[in-house]
Amino acid sequence: MTKLSELTGEPFKVKCKAIDGERYADIQRSAIGLNKNGGLRNINLYEMQVLTVIDGVVEPSLKYERLLAYFGCVIPKELVKKLFLAGEIAELSNVITELSGYDKSGDEEEVKKQ
Repeated sequence: MTKLSELTGEPFKVKCKAIDGERYADIQRSAIGLNKNGGLRNINLYEMQVLTVIDGVVEPSLKYERLLAYFGCVIPKELVKKLFLAGEIAELSNVITELSGYDKSGDEEEVKKQ
């Protein structure tokens, strides 16, 4: 976490956990925009990443009321956007996604061979 490491003067680390399948699906659904006919309009990838980080980062808890208040935030989304750079959010989201069993880097090839 480059930004927070620079601010604190020492390496800043976070502890992440896997997200269960139902919650992960809810996060994905909330980031999908549909048109009037129910067709896919867009996918807000940044929103999906922020929500993944909120649920997957356990230390520090991004839902902790005192931490939110300290940084002048009302909701965890504000805190994530205030604490982390966009690239850090994407990186954390990727780590949490992999912990949750959704790593696609090479697994497809292995499955095809079996």
